[in-house]
Amino acid sequence: MRFLNTLPHGRDLVAVVLFVGSLLLTPLTAPAAGRAEHVVIVVMDGLRPDVVAEQTMPALAAMAKEGTFFANHHPAYPSMTEVNGTALATGMWPAHSGVIGNREYRPDVELLGPVDTQGDWAPWKGDQVRDGQWIKKPTLVEMVRGKGLKAIATGTKPVIMVWDRSRQGRSVEQPLIYEGKSIPSVVLDSVIPRTGPIPPVANPKYRANSAQDRWTSRVLLEQVWSDKVPALTVLWLSEPDFAQHGSGPGSAASKAAWKSSDDCLASVRAALAEKHLADKTDVLVVSDHGFSTISRTVDIVDELKQSGFDADKEFIDEPKNGKILVVGLGGSTSFYVTGHDRKMLEKLTDFLQRSDWAGVIFSREGLEGTFKMSDAGIDSPGGPDVMVSMRWKDEPWLDRLTGTLVSDDTTKVKGQGMHGSLSRFDMHNTLIAFGPDFKAGFVNAVASGNCDVTPTILKILGVEPKAPLDGRVLQEAMVDGGTSSPKPQTTTLEARREVDGKLWRQYLKVTTVGDARYYDEGNAGAPKAP
Repeated sequence: MRFLNTLPHGRDLVAVVLFVGSLLLTPLTAPAAGRAEHVVIVVMDGLRPDVVAEQTMPALAAMAKEGTFFANHHPAYPSMTEVNGTALATGMWPAHSGVIGNREYRPDVELLGPVDTQGDWAPWKGDQVRDGQWIKKPTLVEMVRGKGLKAIATGTKPVIMVWDRSRQGRSVEQPLIYEGKSIPSVVLDSVIPRTGPIPPVANPKYRANSAQDRWTSRVLLEQVWSDKVPALTVLWLSEPDFAQHGSGPGSAASKAAWKSSDDCLASVRAALAEKHLADKTDVLVVSDHGFSTISRTVDIVDELKQSGFDADKEFIDEPKNGKILVVGLGGSTSFYVTGHDRKMLEKLTDFLQRSDWAGVIFSREGLEGTFKMSDAGIDSPGGPDVMVSMRWKDEPWLDRLTGTLVSDDTTKVKGQGMHGSLSRFDMHNTLIAFGPDFKAGFVNAVASGNCDVTPTILKILGVEPKAPLDGRVLQEAMVDGGTSSPKPQTTTLEARREVDGKLWRQYLKVTTVGDARYYDEGNAGAPKAP
């Protein structure tokens, strides 16, 4: 029988009898687990799928050839780190997780300006004022631990903190390692004598952040895995996002970053082989978003002020009705209007539709010429009144990667990297899976997304979520998933409005697979024919 083959080597007949007895005592409603005993997620921050090749990333390219390559994978919108860290960790859209940007205005946490959702302080304060509900849904790490299995989250970037929200679950055996720190802190007492402290951050304009990623990987493999590999491990690397922001995707530094992340993956797979766990472990490599090159920047607050708006990036005192808080996200921009005044919202929308940088405009009520927030899964109750995805072009930058956008980040210059928009280059990211649960040598052309990672892993580990998730199980890519593939449907939403005799027009391409939704691209103007 097949299930006997899943038993660890060396078990005697008594163990077999106990194992069969446990199956007979298992409730019929328990989900069927997959074949793997361990799952490892390696997040390569900002990795575009079109750079995965034998010449640039040999370890990952080999894994893609051996396992399953997801050719039509998507981030959640906005295509940003904290948004997609949360989507990956919860299987939920931003509207349901509550995280819709790397920076947000949450007046119950900070009245006078936006908070950094990637930092330590805002989530800690948010948990205090929201009864532990900074993130509204349980994470994969929490759900796996709730099943009695061990789960560990380790990362160079603080976004890894999204995965491990339960302070009760953290221990010396299940620590949270983030940005060179640990919870509990005593874990580093044994780490630092071996590895030293985390190296200083590199200059992204010239170098990849390889040293920090190698340090984080080494701590995981040599220290955290020294006793036993848990059921779930998450390793979040800072590259190639770090170098691509500093010098642009396709630069010399970004190419070094691709290789650096590839080397970290190779070390993970080598450690699994050394522990004789390679054939018992599913390894998934995923990125949180794609990447583009900045063609120019725009100072939105300055343009609003010149047009007579009372707008700023932060408040000096308690804001009056009609005041606009502008929160820049790089490839998108959030607008919070105090008092949610309808006339001011209409005036703001009119201004945006006259600009030469707005790509797709979302509003809560679906004002004329805009889409509703719900059309993109960003209708969080505490979210902005208006959100704009910046305009982008399908064009190369010098001899580098194709895809440029306008950015609202005036601290950057053209030629540097950015993401966060509905550009097809931001909204197409990487997912590659290899292991006993995934088909070998398979290219999955069916649309998939970051929200699908958690439900798929829960299925593999035999954990039933307590409530439905927005993502789906990627059955078509799994060995035991059957032979039929789901049928995707792609539609294009359009919105128009006459502005001074000119036509404002915007579009949003959406693919659905059952109840799951994936955003392919969106921009100002008419959609191009496929």
